[in-house]
Amino acid sequence: MKKLCATAVLIASFGLLAACQDEPEDKMESAQESMSDAMENMGDAAEDAGEAIEQKADQTFNNEPTTGERIEENLDEAGERIGEAYDDSAAYLEEKGEDIKAAVTE
Repeated sequence: MKKLCATAVLIASFGLLAACQDEPEDKMESAQESMSDAMENMGDAAEDAGEAIEQKADQTFNNEPTTGERIEENLDEAGERIGEAYDDSAAYLEEKGEDIKAAVTE
């Protein structure tokens, strides 16, 4: 709502500034700029409203994961990565051990 009011004030101030310009081209350019800024502010306000609605819906329906759930997911992912790194290391060491055995028997 604040952005909407700020947009209205911005449009009015740009309109007043446009009226004070000397040349008609200046007035048109100023009006275009003010409309562009106003549209951008309206878009930002709509986006903020959409995000607020989405957040409220998540809170209402408990769809948003809790901090504990996020921590658990992160720990699970870290555990999987550690397991993969261990498997890769074990395979690498086994391969090097076989290379050393082959070099010794030659």
